[in-house]
Amino acid sequence: MLGQKGKGRAGEVQEGRCQKDVPRDTSTVSDWGENLYGDPCHECGFDWAISHDEAIKSVVNTPRSYAQVLADADADGSERDPELTWSVGAYICHVGDNMRIWAERLAGVCRGASSVVASYDEGLLAVARAYEGIAIEAAMWSLERAVEEWKRAVEEASVTDIVLVHPDRGQQSLVDVVRSNAHDAFHHQWDIQRSIRAGSRS
Repeated sequence: MLGQKGKGRAGEVQEGRCQKDVPRDTSTVSDWGENLYGDPCHECGFDWAISHDEAIKSVVNTPRSYAQVLADADADGSERDPELTWSVGAYICHVGDNMRIWAERLAGVCRGASSVVASYDEGLLAVARAYEGIAIEAAMWSLERAVEEWKRAVEEASVTDIVLVHPDRGQQSLVDVVRSNAHDAFHHQWDIQRSIRAGSRS
């Protein structure tokens, strides 16, 4: 799920854009992401035709990529853009939770659960977890472990023809899930960079 969507021009964060020379795969069950965000995403520039393998690599690299962005800016996680609801640290918490939830969904179906999965309210989860009170070090620790679990769940699901049925997105093949998760992490890196540039700390 992609919450707290950023605003602005996709070309504003060149270092966050998808590379155009990565392998492309136009096969898909669902065009939910393309229809909602544009292809490429009209804000962050994410290319929805990114291949399955490249999307996985993008997600797996997320903790390292986020850590580099934070280090380059000497960010403490409290930075925010006034047009966005969440701080840098809260975005990191959200991405970790989102990866963990999708891993849980995949693992459940792989173990025989119904292919119908429940949605969740990311805003309510942010309140329940008190994102703004979580230290950046803790958020990054959680993100790293969530991505590790996500990768294992994707690997397990890769040996089947798994299709999830989401109440808002409809049928989601594994490649749809992987691309959607890659977009979430990529788009929120764009939000994080934008928030850091805004220079306002909570």
